[in-house]
Amino acid sequence: MRKRLFGFVLFYAIVSVFTGLSEAQSVTGLAGWNIFLDPGHSRTENMGIYNYSEAEKNLNVALHLRDLLLTHTDIDTVYLSRSNHTQVVSLSQRTDLANSLGAAWFHSIHSDAGAPGNNSTLLLWGQYRDGREKVPNGGKAMSDIMIDDLTRAMRTYTIRGSIGDCSFYGCSSTGPYLHVNRMSAMPSELSESGFHTNPMQNQLNMNHEWKRLEARAFFWSILAFHGAERPFFGSCVGLVRNKESGETINGAQVQLNGEIYTTDTYESLFNKYSNDPHQLSNGFYYFDDLPDSTLTLVASADGFYRDSAEVVIRGDFFTFNDIDLVSSLPPTLVASLPADSAERHPAWEPIIIDFSRPMNTAATNAAFSSEPSMSGRFSWSSNNTRLTFYPDTLAYETLYQVTIDSTASDVYGHLFDGDGDGVGGDSYTLSFITGPQDMHPPALLIAEPGANSRDNDRMPIITLVFDEEIEETSLDPQQVVVERFKDRTPVDGILSHAVVNGQSVLTFFSQEVLLADDTYLVRVEPGLSDLRGNVSTAALSYRFRTGQQVFAYRSIDNFEAGLDNWWAPQQSGSTAGIITQLTGREEESEQVNLGGGSSRALRLNYGWDDQAGEWLVREYLGGGPAKTVHFTSDNLLQAVIFGDGSGNLFRFCLDDRVPNAAAANHEVSPWYTIDWIGWRVVSWDMSQDGTGE
Repeated sequence: MRKRLFGFVLFYAIVSVFTGLSEAQSVTGLAGWNIFLDPGHSRTENMGIYNYSEAEKNLNVALHLRDLLLTHTDIDTVYLSRSNHTQVVSLSQRTDLANSLGAAWFHSIHSDAGAPGNNSTLLLWGQYRDGREKVPNGGKAMSDIMIDDLTRAMRTYTIRGSIGDCSFYGCSSTGPYLHVNRMSAMPSELSESGFHTNPMQNQLNMNHEWKRLEARAFFWSILAFHGAERPFFGSCVGLVRNKESGETINGAQVQLNGEIYTTDTYESLFNKYSNDPHQLSNGFYYFDDLPDSTLTLVASADGFYRDSAEVVIRGDFFTFNDIDLVSSLPPTLVASLPADSAERHPAWEPIIIDFSRPMNTAATNAAFSSEPSMSGRFSWSSNNTRLTFYPDTLAYETLYQVTIDSTASDVYGHLFDGDGDGVGGDSYTLSFITGPQDMHPPALLIAEPGANSRDNDRMPIITLVFDEEIEETSLDPQQVVVERFKDRTPVDGILSHAVVNGQSVLTFFSQEVLLADDTYLVRVEPGLSDLRGNVSTAALSYRFRTGQQVFAYRSIDNFEAGLDNWWAPQQSGSTAGIITQLTGREEESEQVNLGGGSSRALRLNYGWDDQAGEWLVREYLGGGPAKTVHFTSDNLLQAVIFGDGSGNLFRFCLDDRVPNAAAANHEVSPWYTIDWIGWRVVSWDMSQDGTGE
């Protein structure tokens, strides 16, 4: 332990202790006082959004602040916890060194992290859990001064304030919360100067002079804390931006007081942090030691018009002066919807053209034409850089050519550069082909059981009706998945496909009894295609809940033995109003109730004679085993019916008082309207539903 401690103290005694030079002193009042500057973290820790770390920024701010204190004040000593980007210093080493040196003040330099849109300043002073300021006092007073200077210097305009660290974080112990406040034996505070996870802040942090700006804010706060007069400091700082886009400009030259400052470029700086020459930019410029005067500032950049401004240099703070340059490049087409040579552009969608800069809307509207000709209306947005043309009508599957003539211009009079060669005065033609009338994938219209429905059959028939016919080859057995919602346990089932009146019906027949009073999820996987090749790209899903009961079924007829015992409709004297050539019964082997263990169904075809006064089809069971099935009104009578959505009516008819079968002994159910498509269970509960006539 002694050996390690000795090496630590000796190392920092060599590299981290700096004494003021008397010949550089210009501000008095700090004599006999010293400060311990702690650049938070080590090496390149806490990486920023664009690969420039908080630790690197903190160290450079500390070095700038040290130089300001030593060259402009009569301060006794400035200590640093680290002085390069290779040292690794723990929290305890920082506070141990400050305590062993008997430092008068501990200032910890940081920046914050969070969502990209966040950026603010914060000062945290040592606080006990009961709300009192840490002893020895002073951190709060310094923080209250620093928060104002730091916020105005960083130009965040968002202040979280000067806050006790226990109030900010909460303290489970006696406090303070932060190690540098809790373990340091002198007044202390910690600064958070913006967010290194904020895109603009991180790019500004990379700039050498930007870190001098932060250090200068701390320097002024320290002078104010000591009651020292702030000396005149002539400065002019700001951003050079594209007036139209607001983007900062790389390589801009700013001339002031006989000096030139060139904003950072990829070659000069940003290549260290990105492989994309166009990704990073800060547009920051910085001048100091300027006279107390009004000066002429001139800014220029390639591709922009030169501009100038008169700047009054203030002496008590930074003179901020942002410069917005106007591009000298002609306007070009940046993007279009549809893109050039696009196919299947929806004929009902507008045509959108994005320009590189704000346009003269009247001139550009007049320069717009098409072949074939189209009528419609113009709309401008995004600061007049986006033209949206809403055509009245476009023909389907037709080649269109839209031309922006060379007479189009921007708001500054630059003629349109259609070929993008940097010289204005040429046109651009956008070609595209409209799509067919139907460009939408199959959409779900009806689901049975319904979404969020309750008390459903525990061996359900799940029917999904789509608005158009689905291409059979786009279906697979797992296209419809049914699973228990709680644990995603799949339900074994069989999927069938039918087309009714141009609409596809997918039916999932459960092959197992579902759990009682439980929630199940129905999911239709993407990939469904209509006959025109429009394919669904997103899954559809909904939930339903089962009931409690499971019925014991007794089959009357599953039609496996054929239909000989069922009369043709024409055999019954009750049948009326039909077109006989269109009416009959037949075996169906394509669309069957796969939940009933059968491979056949009875199909009833019928056609109505519009001239008849009455219409009825009676499908009579004339004999066989099915006719010997007897039951009472305590039972449910059910049929699984594949409906055609016609709105025709269906009912059951029974012979009562068996074996005395007679017309007078018939009992009929109420009518059921066949307003559904696909398979559905129709039930007659004689004890509840009563009878018809």
